[in-house]
Amino acid sequence: MLTFLSVALLIYGSMHLYALGKVWLAFPHSYGLALALILAGTVLTFSPLLVHFLERQSWHRATVAAAWVSYTWMGYLLLFFCLGLLFDLGHALAALLHVKWPLTAAIEFRSVGLLALAALGYGFVEARQLRVEEIDITTAKLASGRVTIAQISDLHLGIMQGNRLLDQVIARLRELKPDIVVATGDIIDGEGDDLDALARHFQSYTPPLGAYAVTGNHEYYAGLENSLRFLHNAGFTVLRGESAKAGGIVLAGVDDSTATNTGQQATVDTRKALASVSASDYIVLLKHQPVVDDSTPFDLQLSGHIHGGQIFPFVYLTRLTYRVHTGLTELAGGRKLYVSRGAGTWGPPVRLFATPEITLITITSANK
Repeated sequence: MLTFLSVALLIYGSMHLYALGKVWLAFPHSYGLALALILAGTVLTFSPLLVHFLERQSWHRATVAAAWVSYTWMGYLLLFFCLGLLFDLGHALAALLHVKWPLTAAIEFRSVGLLALAALGYGFVEARQLRVEEIDITTAKLASGRVTIAQISDLHLGIMQGNRLLDQVIARLRELKPDIVVATGDIIDGEGDDLDALARHFQSYTPPLGAYAVTGNHEYYAGLENSLRFLHNAGFTVLRGESAKAGGIVLAGVDDSTATNTGQQATVDTRKALASVSASDYIVLLKHQPVVDDSTPFDLQLSGHIHGGQIFPFVYLTRLTYRVHTGLTELAGGRKLYVSRGAGTWGPPVRLFATPEITLITITSANK
């Protein structure tokens, strides 16, 4: 954890150095400006740690205020950094082609700053446009009829995501009327809030054939005991290396693999989850991270975790890391993987070209 934190702060600090360097080039130099930039860069780089500290002290209002400032700034910085690099590329190409770059440092800084601000505003709106994605699957393994599953993932309920998001999600579930609801991890965030009150929102809606969940990495960051209590109070059956039959299909689930690095109890072996399952069963595997085990006998794996990148162009980074894209992927042997973009946000309260979603999967029998 210390290594990860050090690397994260180094990267985040470097991005501040880049952005504040642009400020330095755009304005007349002075000792006052240099001091202000150093102070701002230091405070903003370490501001996520301040949020964590305030949360640990149970200073709710201060934590909420600090979180919104810190993570909104984080989103703006990410966008400024990406747009700045794009302008730098244009500048470099102009120099390579011996063409005069038309923008001064000041104009370039203002252009990048305004474009990043516009993208941030758009991303703030997009993050609240919850969409329903519908997937239809036909299989001979279902004896007759059909079963509908609503997948929710990555709500990140806590300091910045709470009642508003949860009310929106539950309202959509009421409209969709699925037979089963599954939650594929990161339903709560590392910085928890009033989890008992949030659990009561879930209690207001009960799907006919039950609600099932698996842990994500943030359930472990929040503390496994607290997370499991929340999920149980919210009405979920948590599958931890276990399976359950519902609606003519089998639901199997495992804990998130991140748990092995936290020292907390976890069951990540899918063989245990599928020990009592037969080859004739239609198996829906719930697994937070979209990592596919070629030796695991499932028909459909439902995952989340990557948020569709959340903020463009980071979708390409998630694809490079996990070698999957969001949505439905056909795998070898007729298996399928569906990766949800998730319904909430982590860190910056924005999404850019990664609209939040609930997924409605309809599994229909091929038997006439």
